[in-house]
Amino acid sequence: MGANTVVPSLGSSAVADENTVVCYPYGVGHANEGISLGLTIGSHRVLLDCGLEDLTSLESAPAPDAVFFSHAHFEHGHSLSQVKQRWPHVPIYATAATAALLEDRVLAQSLRVLPWRMPVKLADNLTLELWPAGHLPGAACALFTYIHNNRNYRIFYTGDCFLSSTRLVDGLPLAALRGLHPDVLIIEGSLGATRYPNRRQQENQLIKQLRSHLDQSRCVVFPVPMLGLGQELLMLWRSHYHFTGQPLTIWVDPAIARSCDAYLELLAQQPDAFPRNVQNFARHQSIFWDDRINPNIKRLSAEASTLPLHAPAVFLVHPATPVDLYCQRHQGSWSVFLPEQADLRAWQTQINTHGPIYDWFDSFKNATTSGTVQLETYQLYCHCDGDGTTQLIHNLRPRHVVLVHGKLDDLSALANLESLQSRYQLHIPLPGNPLSLFLDTRFTSPPPPRELTFEGTVSDSREQVSMQLPPTITSDARWQSFAETGIIEARWQGDNLVLRGVDPSELTEITNRLAPDRIACDNCQFYQQRSCQQPQSPLFGRLVAPDGHCPEFMAR
Repeated sequence: MGANTVVPSLGSSAVADENTVVCYPYGVGHANEGISLGLTIGSHRVLLDCGLEDLTSLESAPAPDAVFFSHAHFEHGHSLSQVKQRWPHVPIYATAATAALLEDRVLAQSLRVLPWRMPVKLADNLTLELWPAGHLPGAACALFTYIHNNRNYRIFYTGDCFLSSTRLVDGLPLAALRGLHPDVLIIEGSLGATRYPNRRQQENQLIKQLRSHLDQSRCVVFPVPMLGLGQELLMLWRSHYHFTGQPLTIWVDPAIARSCDAYLELLAQQPDAFPRNVQNFARHQSIFWDDRINPNIKRLSAEASTLPLHAPAVFLVHPATPVDLYCQRHQGSWSVFLPEQADLRAWQTQINTHGPIYDWFDSFKNATTSGTVQLETYQLYCHCDGDGTTQLIHNLRPRHVVLVHGKLDDLSALANLESLQSRYQLHIPLPGNPLSLFLDTRFTSPPPPRELTFEGTVSDSREQVSMQLPPTITSDARWQSFAETGIIEARWQGDNLVLRGVDPSELTEITNRLAPDRIACDNCQFYQQRSCQQPQSPLFGRLVAPDGHCPEFMAR
């Protein structure tokens, strides 16, 4: 930083020097405070999202020159209407699809809609360019380019992003952004450094779980937020080969149905907001409502709630919707499917902004005839996992990496990855503490480390195949995890043979395959998603080790 640089306090009207970007973290998404970041770029002030509960933290802040609204999720735009009331002349930039998905139509009509991949001048020396982020229809990343002394400074903000394509959204176009070299990358880290199965594997596992419950003639409830997950589930059930044409009724509560209607209106008016395969699907049938097609998706109304219910059935509900609307129609068995890391109380505030927050699961369970519910958890993420986040960072090759929107422990796990620490200047901002990012032209991110190649020999006999590799391979830090159990797995990938070390957690599964009658949780039909689903077990609803056991064991 320059010798005479003064870092302004939060909300200050002072400006840092021209080689410094100052980030004001009004809300960083560590808990439920939402996302809102202020940026000072030269003499310009920009507000990135505003998902705060109120504008208390912005009381002393001067008016921004512009606001960028990344996408229509609640934690990114909760207080934008308050921002518009306080600073009516400040432009709020977003995509057309984001404006179309907002329930607040007054706010939606006030947004300044920008096209994709086209720099728009905000000032003589500042431009904004939007890039698709994946995650949700219309979700955008923002590329700010600031020109000073004939040099371009770039700040890239991802909002919420996802590299993989989902049923209704194309993934972030990583190849087009490769080598961007932004000076500052502000990136979400919702899933930390954890590695998850790819999206298709998650979908197939969910379909398998759901099918097993429906085959038992159970009614299954999926609590979901207003936008995103619910619509993805409906499209999954409409298009997955295990469900296409199956005689199943899926009931959608009024709040989620309104969001589905917004998707349909967006599809009609802006078809390019959706993947090409969705556009083709919609030419032949509605992606949601169509009484001629199975599975049959129906609106759950007050009138429909009095009609008899035939199991099996699926209910897609918002946790703020009264449970009496659906749970008293069925006298048999119920199951609840919750996404991992679900925050039902936060979802309730999407509708009951000032209303009571309650324990939805207990309320639902107590309203059923039996008073018991079988609980399942599932994975269906639309955020980058640890591998996806590091892949995005390595491809963009920024100087500064600012990690936001995640639990502090998860963001710390990302920041402690050696592959990131050795190459980038990493920052985890805390609410209320301005972060000064010095754009020193002398700092350059080194290229990715080259992977060493090891040559060895292969010999085979009737009894075994042996491979000899040089001992220098063990000097790599990854060798310990590869060889920890002394067991490897080999499989062909095209013409190449791929070797993988077996993780200690997999040994139980291997043991169970060799001894399928062993009394252990991993062999029990009630052991799913690492938790016990047997209501009579003392372990019910708890996370249980695979080698645990209880008196209620029942072999698969």
